[in-house]
Formats: sequence, C-alpha cells, structure tokens
Amino acid sequence: MYNEQRRRYFTLPDYTRSDRNNVVLEIYCHSIDENYSKLLIEKKDDLNLTKLILLDKIQKKQSITDEGAKLLKSKGLIEGRKPNYYISEKLAEITRQKASYTKNKGFDKEYYQNLIVKHIKNHNYASRLEIDELLLNILPDHKNEKQRKIYINNIISEMAGTLSENIGSRTKSKLILLKIIKEKHINKIKQCT
Repeated sequence: MYNEQRRRYFTLPDYTRSDRNNVVLEIYCHSIDENYSKLLIEKKDDLNLTKLILLDKIQKKQSITDEGAKLLKSKGLIEGRKPNYYISEKLAEITRQKASYTKNKGFDKEYYQNLIVKHIKNHNYASRLEIDELLLNILPDHKNEKQRKIYINNIISEMAGTLSENIGSRTKSKLILLKIIKEKHINKIKQCT
C-alpha cells in the first residue's frame, strides 16, 4: 500500500493516532473535481490519474509532495514556488482560467515601480503606508501578506538611488523622485541668480 501510494504521489498512510493499546491506520482519500478533470482530459491527452489528482489539489490550493511538484513542473503544468504553486499558462488557457493565472503570476517589477513613480509624480512623495495601500491588493494572489510586504521592500530597494530617494525619519520616511529633487534644486539656483 505504501509503495502504491508513493508511486502515485499520494499522501502516505500514517499511524500517528495509534497508542499503546490500538493501532490506527489513516489512509487519505482523494476527492477530485470531476468537471475540472473532464475538461483537462478532453483538452490534454497525456494526463494520467496521478497528474489529474495533483493538478486538482493545486487548483484547490492544497499541498502536494515535492516529488509531485517536480513531476508537474517537469511537464510544464504548474508554476510558482513551494507551497504557492499554481497552474501554468497553457493549462490556464485550456481550463479557461486565464484571469486567475494572471492574478497568480502577477506583473513584472517594472509595472509596480511605474505605479509608485506615477503616484509620486501626482503627489510629490509617497509614504510607505501609501505604497503598501497602492500595491498590496494587486500583487500576486499566491503571496501572503508577509511575502507581499517583503516583495514591496525589494521593489523599493531596487528603485533606490536611480529613480527615488528616501527622505525623512526611519519611521516616517517618504519616497521622492530624484528628478523632483533636481528640479527643486535647479529652481532654487534660478531664484538665487
């Protein structure tokens, strides 16, 4: 039984509820979304039961084994990093989940940086709270709030020195564009002459 479960990348049975007097074997069953599976089978010829069950778990946002993830990634069926896997672009097309795929995949960093730059141009500066408010809800769906804040930190760090400068105290810093600083500096020079 163990070998069959492992061969199909299913959760292995366990004995964790056993005690000195009783042996309790738990075998996990797999319910599968039949409509999702039928759609995949109709559109994709090379999917066996194992891959279907693993993909079903991915779309239900359930965890899968490392071996299962490796199998699906090698076939180009999923993307993302453990534990935040999501179906690949080609499967999103087949299963009519393109919008969901885009939400999971997110946009490139340039897109988010452009939003920050536009905000700063409109308002002369952006506080971290404003940047969080601007970006948190549009970052990839598969990231939790902590991961989203780290991602925003990385975006801001990449902007430092080239596009923007952080001014103010550490707790109440404001991000401003270097271009705005230069323009203000030029204006001050013009006023002095």
